Amino acid sequence: MTTLDNDPGVSHSRGPKVQEILKTDTRPVPKALTEFASPYVGSEDVKKARYTSQAFADLEKEFMWSKTWQFACLEAEIAAPGSHVVYDVADESLIVTRGNDGVVRALHNACMHRGTRLKDDDGTVASFVCPFHGWEWDVQGDLKNVPGEWDFPQFTHGSKPTCLPQAKVALWDGLVFVNMDPNCEPFEKVASTLIEHFKDFPLSKRYKAFHAVKEVPANWKVVMEAFSEGYHVIATHPQIKPFCGDENSEYSIYPESPFVSRFFNPFGVQSPHIVEQLTEQTVAAEFVAFSSRSRGYSDQSQVQPPDGIQARAYVAETFRERMSGMFRADLDSYTDAEIIDAILYHLFPAFAPWAGIGQPLMYRWRPGRTPDSCFMDVYRMAPLPDGEEIPEPAVTTKLRLDQAWKEAPGMAGLADVFEQDMSNFGFVQQGLKSTGKKTVTFGNYQEGRLRHMHKTIDTFILQGLAEAGRSADEVAPFLVSNE
Repeated sequence: MTTLDNDPGVSHSRGPKVQEILKTDTRPVPKALTEFASPYVGSEDVKKARYTSQAFADLEKEFMWSKTWQFACLEAEIAAPGSHVVYDVADESLIVTRGNDGVVRALHNACMHRGTRLKDDDGTVASFVCPFHGWEWDVQGDLKNVPGEWDFPQFTHGSKPTCLPQAKVALWDGLVFVNMDPNCEPFEKVASTLIEHFKDFPLSKRYKAFHAVKEVPANWKVVMEAFSEGYHVIATHPQIKPFCGDENSEYSIYPESPFVSRFFNPFGVQSPHIVEQLTEQTVAAEFVAFSSRSRGYSDQSQVQPPDGIQARAYVAETFRERMSGMFRADLDSYTDAEIIDAILYHLFPAFAPWAGIGQPLMYRWRPGRTPDSCFMDVYRMAPLPDGEEIPEPAVTTKLRLDQAWKEAPGMAGLADVFEQDMSNFGFVQQGLKSTGKKTVTFGNYQEGRLRHMHKTIDTFILQGLAEAGRSADEVAPFLVSNE
């Protein structure tokens, strides 16, 4: 056994905890990183059918995806009037665009004549024209032209709305969020802890240096969950155990902001799964060699750390210097944790920005055409170069099911780690259809955030059914279970 005690609410792995590790940082640690909360959220199993059933996927679409705040694009991607990004989720599609008045809107992507999809790709236009019959809207979404308008007096001279329906929009730190529920809670309330913490890690001081989206043969929850815990490192990423404190990771769920959680994986310390005590020099050398490949440095020469060093401090300083040159920005004020650790926040349901700068990433997950598929977006948000013009946002690369992450230009060595994860997902999805055991079992601490996420989905579905006057029996076979 590796736990300190048997209390499922407080037991943790052997080895230094994240908050202890942070005390060794060579620079003052941002207050946000010291704020953590790890409440016990239960030990219930989760029904496998939640990942495989079309009926449950339909309930998620109707009552969860349609009522939650979701990251749609960067403001920089829609800087000019008429510039737009198409955001698809479940069966819904929005055109996120900037009007001639400078206002950002999220227009439902369907012609008000016979429902034809208006746009399929991102770009810049003077107006939105239906490819079927030519109905035209301006970039504010107002009806501009109806061919043969004499035959549609209900639109041109009647009481019918003459503008495309709109979803709610929230702008935060250079990002655009959308919510299709007209009665939703304000983004500022839902994301309050995320907003407060990211005052220390402003995304508006970064730019989109890379973006790829890939279709994956597994349910969106399967894929999202893999990036929400460090428990899989021991089997899936064994090459990083010499310098990754996988079992030492910290998992936070913030009671005052229940839609926000955090996964904090410390690096520069060895995994508790390695029995022998590695030298600090070995930890540092292994970390520098791996990170040089994953970060795409042209200089991947072997580093010889001096004797008597602390691995975290040495690696942090090494990459603080390298990244300053790579990003053409002064990163001296960034703490060791920001330089080397994986600090991944999660805004329910499916947006995850990294707080650190070592791999300045953002993730997004969306359901696919069936419960057996989904889409995952990976963004690299690089620091703005000092004294230079802000670079244009990188073009998005779209990868099919049969394509690998390495086919996305700019993914660099990070693709190898992603492919290790991807190699599991098909097996997971297939195994979830086995009837031998009808539930999934989560760890109480390392996977507690996953159980919390499932319970939050249930809350949305149950509330939606009640408001619609429908029976909770519709979701009863799928609810988080004690079985």
